[in-house]
Amino acid sequence: MILVVSDNLSKWSKVNAGSFISMNVWERSHIEEWVRTTPEVLGEQLLIVSTEFDRFVGSDDRLDILAIDRQGNLVVVELKRDTTAGHADLQAIRYAAMVSAMTVDKLLPYYMTYRKKHDAEELTPDQARAEITEFVERDDFEELTNRPRIILCSEDFSQEITTSVLWLRQFDVDISCVRITPYQVGAQVVVVPNRIIPLQEARQYLIDIQKKEDNQVSANRPRRTKTMRLLVEQGLVKAGQRIFLKNDLPSYMTYDPNDPTYHAEITGKLGQSDSVKWDKDGQEYSISNLAWQIFRDLHPQKKAPGGVNGNWHWVDENGTSLWSLSFGSSGQSDSILSPI
Repeated sequence: MILVVSDNLSKWSKVNAGSFISMNVWERSHIEEWVRTTPEVLGEQLLIVSTEFDRFVGSDDRLDILAIDRQGNLVVVELKRDTTAGHADLQAIRYAAMVSAMTVDKLLPYYMTYRKKHDAEELTPDQARAEITEFVERDDFEELTNRPRIILCSEDFSQEITTSVLWLRQFDVDISCVRITPYQVGAQVVVVPNRIIPLQEARQYLIDIQKKEDNQVSANRPRRTKTMRLLVEQGLVKAGQRIFLKNDLPSYMTYDPNDPTYHAEITGKLGQSDSVKWDKDGQEYSISNLAWQIFRDLHPQKKAPGGVNGNWHWVDENGTSLWSLSFGSSGQSDSILSPI
C-alpha cells in the first residue's frame, strides 16, 4: 500500500498494489527497458553492457541484462513480471556460470554494440575500455572477477525462490532479490522497488568484506594507473586547480559559467572516490562518478547514462580535457602514460 497525498496536504487516499499482468505491462518491452535506462531501481549503480545477451556456446538462451557493478563484477539480471517462473534462480545461475570466464577484452565488442544501438555512440575499443575502467571504483581494477553476481527482479517471489536464494547465499553465491511492486495511480503506473534479499545493511557489510579480500589478493599485483592518479603524480594537475564540465556534453545540457553544477576542483588525493570536490555541494567524488551523476540528474527523465569517462568531459582553464592533458601537448602518448 502507498499513500497518495494532495497538493495542499489536506487529503489523501490509499492505493493498493496491483499486478503487471492486469496493467498490461510486459517483461521485455516494458520492465526490461525501465531497468535498462534506470538501473538504480535495482538498488545500486550499474553499468549496463548488454541486453538480450545470447552469445552462449551451445545454447539459445537469452540473458535479460548483463551489467558491471562498481567493484568490477559482472552482474546477471534476470527479470520476471510475476511469480510463475519457478526456475528463475536456476536459469540465472546457468547464465552466471556461462559468463564467468568473460574478460574485459571479450566484453568490449558487446558493450560497443550496446552503446551504438541505444546511445548512437561509435566507441573505439580503447574508449569502451576506458568507460568500463572509469566506472569501476577500484584503483587496482584490471580484469573482471570470475564470480558474477546475480540479481533476480520480479513483482514477487515464491517461497521456493527465496528459500533457494537464502540457501545459495550460505555458500557465498552473491544472489539478490529485488521486488518491484506496481501501483495504478490515476493514469500512471508507479513502480516501487524493494531489495528484500539481502537487506541493505547486510549488503554493505558484504561489499566491505569483498574490498578487503580484493586488497589482499592484489597487494603484489602491478597496477594500471588511472588517469586522475597519473595526472596528479606527474604534476600535470595540482590540488586546488579549477576544472569545468563543458566538453562534449549531452544534447540536453549547456555549460553555464555561473552554475556551480559545472565547476569543481582537483583535491590532489589519490583515492578513487575523492579526486575532485564539487562546487555544488562541497563533497568529494570520483571524477567519472560525478560526471555520471550530473548527466543523470539533468536528464529530463532522470535517465542513467551509459559509461562515462569524466576525464573526457572535464577540462582545465584552457579548455583542454583532462584525458587529452594526460597525453601531453603533442597528442602522442608518452611511454609512462596509460590512457586509462
